[in-house]
Amino acid sequence: MKMLRLFSLLIMLFAAAEGMAKDFNVSVLYWSMKIEGQVIMRKGFEEVINAYNASSKGKNKIILTRYIAGEGREGLLKQISQIESAVQSRPDAIVIQPSDVSTLTKYAQEANTLNIPLFVYDQYVLNAKMTSYVTSDNYQAGWDNGIYIDSLFPAGQEIKIVVVEYFRVSATVERVDGFFDALRSKGRKFQVVGRYEAVEPESGKKAGKQILKDFPKKNSFDVLFTNNDGGGLSVVKELWDKGRKEIRQATIDGDPASVENIKNKRITVIDSAQFCAELGREIARKVIAYLNKEPFTQRHYIPTYPITEKTLKDYPGWMGRPIAPAREKSLIDEIKKVPPSKLSAKEQSVVKVGLTAICPYLCEQGPGVWGGYVHDILSEVAKKNNFKLEIKSLPQDQLLSALKNREVNYIIAPLSMVRFLPDLRITGPRLGMISTGALFTPGVKVRLIDKESLSDKRIVFAHVGYETELDLQPTEFQKAMKITGRDVADRMMKMIGDRRVDLALGDYNVLRYTLLRRQLMTLEVQPTSLSGYNALMLVAHPKEPDFGHLPSHIDNWFESNRQGGKLEKVLKKYNLKDWDIFSH
Repeated sequence: MKMLRLFSLLIMLFAAAEGMAKDFNVSVLYWSMKIEGQVIMRKGFEEVINAYNASSKGKNKIILTRYIAGEGREGLLKQISQIESAVQSRPDAIVIQPSDVSTLTKYAQEANTLNIPLFVYDQYVLNAKMTSYVTSDNYQAGWDNGIYIDSLFPAGQEIKIVVVEYFRVSATVERVDGFFDALRSKGRKFQVVGRYEAVEPESGKKAGKQILKDFPKKNSFDVLFTNNDGGGLSVVKELWDKGRKEIRQATIDGDPASVENIKNKRITVIDSAQFCAELGREIARKVIAYLNKEPFTQRHYIPTYPITEKTLKDYPGWMGRPIAPAREKSLIDEIKKVPPSKLSAKEQSVVKVGLTAICPYLCEQGPGVWGGYVHDILSEVAKKNNFKLEIKSLPQDQLLSALKNREVNYIIAPLSMVRFLPDLRITGPRLGMISTGALFTPGVKVRLIDKESLSDKRIVFAHVGYETELDLQPTEFQKAMKITGRDVADRMMKMIGDRRVDLALGDYNVLRYTLLRRQLMTLEVQPTSLSGYNALMLVAHPKEPDFGHLPSHIDNWFESNRQGGKLEKVLKKYNLKDWDIFSH
């Protein structure tokens, strides 16, 4: 009898265990299946998921619901609809490879509200809480390209550069920044003679044809820098087919076709390769760890590998495991290790910083009395490190000349102002993120991916801060109104309140601050990629890149006060949030 009861109990326990087994539903939003590197990322991701499912013996499987956005404008719109569908299905997790840093923000925030974990790879989503983020070390990839390109030209020679960029995602922006920071670190003179946009084959072909049209003569430029191979390969083909063998290309991704170009000396001289499959594998490992309540890291950077004629023999390919070659350390590595300035301690006791008086960055509160979050942070840094901070308020168009003439030791400026200039040093940590914000009444459905999205809307816009200025011509945008003068942010908000317009566009941080100041917190503001996005940076004269050790002092302040909550308190006064991608 006892044996029978024991047997029955075992059957019940087994049935209960069987009942506890649960399949996990995971929505995965891929970007493109025409950009070869992204195809390999998908292969790596699904390789790990399939292996996990095979080992689970039918229990706790991960069931993938796949979405593919595609390329161009239609792809951007499609991915918005896809994340809406994914959020509505309330899966156990969502995996995203964003096609834009801001267009998914609103829907990612909805997932946050519903406690749906977001696993993001390749590039991030602005102002959303990410459970984990995996990407390549894109800044280092650009840096390696810049160091190598510098080595190919005689010292003192100015090189003329054509840039093929893509401003919608963090990965490609960071590559451009690394490339030009590296050239500046070597004291290289350069001139950017052309800028084009491409990220996939069709746009790359279009950019290549336009470059040939703009630069029909040989030796009219020296270097082609492309942000990826997705568009870069098509550019190279157009140039090569027209006999432009004199050009040297630096690119990023590691596409096998680009590696062949290096082998056969077809324009490409360096390709900083991603380990694409490993990127996909790693985000899959994070998902599995989370679903099984195991520990995992929140952010993960996978190294890149600079392929040149000399190093290509060691590159294991996109499906290979990461190897990190010996390389020259980047500016980010060296912030805390810059050698002391030759100026005396007495001469460094006063640090002069130039920036433009725009609230909430720098707010004039009276003659010689300043506020604003940048001012508050710098004042804290000065107090802690025993030097005097001298703020010099300057119009934006006078910042660079003031630095060049040594009227100030540093300026604080958006990257868009200084990214392509040679005779300066961009240093220290980011002091903010800048984008064009869209202000609207809650409940209004907006999908702002480009200027075409604005064509049927009543818009008021103004250049109110550090954002890249929008160019909405009256002939093309008949319902758009540009305003100038004083208190433009206040006037735009009044127009929204009076329902004279559907949208107001301006500096995202200025709009957030103005909402607080006017107590109009019922309105909604979201970042957009309409004019790109920028970091606010500390910029130094090349002969005094570490005057007063200010870059390292600021870096140390952020390191301690992000964790301690002081930064959050400073920003809250101005209705702002930390721009660190894991602060949300």
